[in-house]
Amino acid sequence: MRNDLALSLIGFSLIAVTYGLARFSWGLMLPDIAQDVPFSPRIAGVIAACSFVAYCLASLSASRVTARFGPRLTGITATLFAAAGLLLLASAASPGMLAAGLFIAGLSSGLASPSLAAAVSRCVSAARQPQVNTVINAGTGGGIILSVPVLMLLPGGWRSACMVFAVIALLCLIPLLRWLPGRSDTPVSPDAGIISRLRQPVMRRLAAIALVSGIASAAWWSFGPDVLRQHVQVDDQAASLLWLVSGGAGVLGVFTGPAAARFGLTGIYRVAQLAMALPLLALAFTQGFNGWLIPAVALCGAGYITLSGVLLVHGANAAPDAPASGVGLAFFMLAVGQVIGSMLFGLLYNDAGAATALIAFCVLGLGLAGITPERSAARLSGKSPEKEI
Repeated sequence: MRNDLALSLIGFSLIAVTYGLARFSWGLMLPDIAQDVPFSPRIAGVIAACSFVAYCLASLSASRVTARFGPRLTGITATLFAAAGLLLLASAASPGMLAAGLFIAGLSSGLASPSLAAAVSRCVSAARQPQVNTVINAGTGGGIILSVPVLMLLPGGWRSACMVFAVIALLCLIPLLRWLPGRSDTPVSPDAGIISRLRQPVMRRLAAIALVSGIASAAWWSFGPDVLRQHVQVDDQAASLLWLVSGGAGVLGVFTGPAAARFGLTGIYRVAQLAMALPLLALAFTQGFNGWLIPAVALCGAGYITLSGVLLVHGANAAPDAPASGVGLAFFMLAVGQVIGSMLFGLLYNDAGAATALIAFCVLGLGLAGITPERSAARLSGKSPEKEI
């Protein structure tokens, strides 16, 4: 039990660093960065895409790297990439340096989740693995909670914030060395890579749902701060505080495991999809700051983190011999979907307006609620697969 708690806290911290600080803080920093290092909106899109591309590339190799070298070395590598990318961002004097920093930082998140899934599989009993995995996954919200006050209050602006984030990342090395398991003596199956998993029907279904979920999630996670400022027309401080609310609500993802055990993983999946989709409709018709914005952005954050936790559990359960590859596939397809979704939303936003784009992505999310992953988590909920439809 003590090891479970330690691994949960360490994994939560690593995800907070690699996702919340090294990846999702970019959107909040962008207005200030654009003032210091001028670039066009088109270049801004290219820079942002570097993080997604790096994430996808790292996800493709993460399961094999973890299988060969162990969760500890992979987790340490993820931490070092996060710190290096953030330090490069802090010293960036050109769009090229910003792109390089985001690319390196993006590698960290692609490595982190599969390495932690493998550690949980080795160190935690099967009955407790979904709970530990979903607690770890909620670290994204924790990172966002930390990033907002640092960016708002720290003297020196975004450059100082990136340096502080890098120091926090390096501090994670100490517990990673102590608690994450090293290389396993057990021979690794040659098909531990995520691409080979697509031969399995259950994984193809999961991959397709993760892809479309990523597309739907891009409306908020790629354009949320901009929608709040430009379409809803709230000021920068209000947009930052709403982003904080969204990240804070994401921490509720720690309850995904217990909720799934009680209500079924499919039910939680549907609620998460609805929680991501319905707030987009509210944002489409909202002008100026009002009380509805707070629960709306909170649902966006809680819905996404909960959904990614559900996909994580499905991926790990669908590949019990190499859970890192199952998690890697689910998160890889989620990231590919976010790249596609960012482009699609950007086109709609530019050509048809924010309201039309938000409504379209809301409809996509509502449709996803009726298409569930394969019921690989039946043992978690204690229900038969037929009841999990």
